Amino acid sequence: MSELSGVPASDVFVRKGGVLHVEGVPLPALAEELDTPTWVYAGSRIDAAYRGVAEAMKQATDRDVLIAYAIKANANLAILKRLAEAGCGADIVSRGELRRALTAGIAPEKIVYSGVGKRRDEIREALEVGIRAIHVESEPELAVVAEEAAARGEPARIALRVNPDVDPKTHPYIATGLHDTKFGLELDVARRLLPGIVESPHLVLEGVACHIGSQLDSPQPLQEAIAILARFAKECLEAGAPLKSIDVGGGWPMHYGHEQHPYPPAGAFGEAIRAGLEEGGCTELDLITEPGRALVGDAGALLTRVLFVKEQAGKRFLIVDGAMTELIRPALYGAYHAIVPVTLREGPLRPADVVGPVCESGDFFAHGRLFPPVEPGDLVAVLGAGAYGREMASTYNARPPAAEVLVEGERWRVVRERAPLESLWAGESF
Repeated sequence: MSELSGVPASDVFVRKGGVLHVEGVPLPALAEELDTPTWVYAGSRIDAAYRGVAEAMKQATDRDVLIAYAIKANANLAILKRLAEAGCGADIVSRGELRRALTAGIAPEKIVYSGVGKRRDEIREALEVGIRAIHVESEPELAVVAEEAAARGEPARIALRVNPDVDPKTHPYIATGLHDTKFGLELDVARRLLPGIVESPHLVLEGVACHIGSQLDSPQPLQEAIAILARFAKECLEAGAPLKSIDVGGGWPMHYGHEQHPYPPAGAFGEAIRAGLEEGGCTELDLITEPGRALVGDAGALLTRVLFVKEQAGKRFLIVDGAMTELIRPALYGAYHAIVPVTLREGPLRPADVVGPVCESGDFFAHGRLFPPVEPGDLVAVLGAGAYGREMASTYNARPPAAEVLVEGERWRVVRERAPLESLWAGESF
């Protein structure tokens, strides 16, 4: 599907008879049945993305691999269940995500708990459930984990997330491996803590981890970071830690359609991981990776309808019923998403701003994007929206969350109902 510039090729969002389909389902049929805005996910694309990462990790190691899906990308239970059935684990950052993972059937031993701000009760629950490891990101957190483990009378399985101070060359909001970010432990601090961890009766150091950032446009920073991590893993083993795994983080990129150069294939990142492990001299441990966007991003679209076409100050505005309340990434990051009419009209391409109805100037999906003629009532699809869309949504301006649909071939099902207006004030009192 590339009739407009800046639109990524897709094998699931395709035109048939001039009408955009997701797999075998025409998008107008979904809009007619469910109204708009509505999230639409292609099941086959999620399956293919998971297989792609799994295949790439075979190039990284001959050891066991856990693909721990970063639930923050899209926590819909139907998606989690689908990935769980494929063998996926979970990378979580909250108690809510822990319970979602368990509800979807992900085994505790396949769950790792990341994040810099875990509450004490969240740590306690994770230990009670018996997850694979808590990724410790600060010295104060380490103390709390040890205290909770001591209170339970059972040692806590942990991994140390270290900060390799490697520049991932990505957007600053999604760069997480530089020394001045809030994430991870500086290597000198991790080394200082290591003897006490090994000697503690309340802690079992089973892993080391890092995550340098998202949307890596080159495997080289990942290789550099993994080499540093592998060398630290060797230090841990030599200190007597019963290390079992190295968590290489996420960062697997997806194409949004505007990139000047295509991202390297997944296999290139697998090779970079292998090279980093070999360079660091530690290839005997199992691996964990934490893809999020790469598994679900290009499987999703936001289906929205044009309310008005407004000409003002020499500009054309397509005012749609979707908004930053559904997809905040363009407003928050300046993120690019391909946007296409569901049904193409004949006529010249003209620039247009695609904006929502929310009372903020920052409520936009695109500025100056080329579009053919568009009329009120036309459907528009915002592509590449399967990750960090619904999860970052809000109810600002008292807008209820949109429905979510999973498509499988020519069949579809609602996997989250549109929230009724009354839900917006449920639990309130006056």
